[in-house]
Amino acid sequence: MQIVNRVVYVKTCSGHKGSYLVTLGEIFGMQKAFGRIDTKMAYKLLACSELLFATLDEHIFSFVFFSLARSLLGKNTVALFLRPEQCFLPGKAKYRMKWLLFRALRHLPGLTVVTITPFNVVDRYAQVASAGVHDPQYWDLHDGMSVLWPKETSLSAHVRSMAGRKRLCTATGVLNAGKGLEFLADTLEQFPEIKEHTQIVVAGSANAHTRSLLKRLSDAGSIVVDRLLSDAELLSLIGASELIWACYDPRYDQASGIFGRAVQLGSVPIIREGAIVSRLASESGIPSFQVRYGATEQLAQVLIAGRPTTTDLRGPGAVEIGEWRRDFIEVVSAGLAGKT
Repeated sequence: MQIVNRVVYVKTCSGHKGSYLVTLGEIFGMQKAFGRIDTKMAYKLLACSELLFATLDEHIFSFVFFSLARSLLGKNTVALFLRPEQCFLPGKAKYRMKWLLFRALRHLPGLTVVTITPFNVVDRYAQVASAGVHDPQYWDLHDGMSVLWPKETSLSAHVRSMAGRKRLCTATGVLNAGKGLEFLADTLEQFPEIKEHTQIVVAGSANAHTRSLLKRLSDAGSIVVDRLLSDAELLSLIGASELIWACYDPRYDQASGIFGRAVQLGSVPIIREGAIVSRLASESGIPSFQVRYGATEQLAQVLIAGRPTTTDLRGPGAVEIGEWRRDFIEVVSAGLAGKT
């Protein structure tokens, strides 16, 4: 069996995971691997000289096993930690155990755990990881020189035409229970005048829980597209929208690819006060609307005639986004080389 020197691995390619696999594989020149860990995959992950777990959260037991085994073999492993906030949640023993586990793993030779939120945004993440960087989806449209603008699609042209002169506010991606759609639906129902000022678009794959919410949103005047979007469609919608919905349920508190794409494409995200992305927005001077979750009147004001909470700031441009990209590459490269 041929040994591959450098491998980037995800268990599944759903959602953002496929984007991570492609982006990181191309940047670091690694073979892209995905799927369940059978004998062949296990051999590949153990035998390669450098391994990047692009999403350790979806298979923590496998991640721990391979990290320990590779450390004993003297091989370097880097892993992206998408949900480190779970290490600090109160009330359940499993969260405390997770904190203890990652506190210990920080000292494992050859292993570098990297959060996708910088430590200067959430400093306690330094307790459970070696470094903090910006989520790849905050800079993945940058080619090292500039941000590449997405092409218009028939979907983005259609919703832009339907919006007319009204502002376009888009909620997109995987439409699950954590995306705050109930808050949005409540607001539109209580303040029907919103639709005279802002056209709401909700587009993406839904599940049984959110499908009933989609009907409420549609009845309140939203354009609803209930299907899986292509990457081109998703990016074109974000690029065409003045506002992007990223005001997620408090239980969903982590880096957000939709927020990151909005930042890259100059759309203004609507985010929850106190969320991790709100702290990142404040730290980086990103123009945003920050609202209390559940405060329908406050959200209505934003959707009718609001202004970004940081209008005096220009927000990150191509140069700063390029720096996020370079910092990520430097941190991961150092970990793969065993220099952290």
